[in-house]
Amino acid sequence: SASNCSPKPRQLLLISGKRKSGKDHVTSRILAAAAERNFPAACVRVSQPLKAEYARLHQLDADRLADSTEYKEAFRADMIAWGERLRAADPGCFCRLAVQMAQPPPDGLWVVSDVRRPSDIQYFLSAYPGRVHLLRLRASDETRTRRGWAFVPGVDDAESECALDSWERWDSELDNSGGECD
Repeated sequence: SASNCSPKPRQLLLISGKRKSGKDHVTSRILAAAAERNFPAACVRVSQPLKAEYARLHQLDADRLADSTEYKEAFRADMIAWGERLRAADPGCFCRLAVQMAQPPPDGLWVVSDVRRPSDIQYFLSAYPGRVHLLRLRASDETRTRRGWAFVPGVDDAESECALDSWERWDSELDNSGGECD
């Protein structure tokens, strides 16, 4: 958990959703709305330290692993397996590192745009009690396909995509299958 002297958010929004459900888009809209209101806010990505370390160990381009390109897709399955081995030893390792890397503003809104496992949620609930709001994004397979998604065995049926499918304790759920205005 976070130490007593670590910065704490006023509110911590954890966003979960399948690939191409619009997590990054919704996150950017939330951060833009906070900025318009001069409210301190930042994005925290659990996958950021995972991708950075994986890239370092395998001499890969960390920036290209962080975007939604074919480059990342080529390494996704192995990167997922590698991350699972580290999480088995320390379930909160990437959550802690993500907050350290993001250096979000104290007493602001922290948006964690990519929670994927119950252990991610449990870490933040334990580290920041009373400050967490859980949001599940949903989008139809048709919508996700329009956004460039195609089912990949070993990725879309892996724990990193499916571990929260049966989670029932969302504070909010949003169907993000519609257009820009939805």
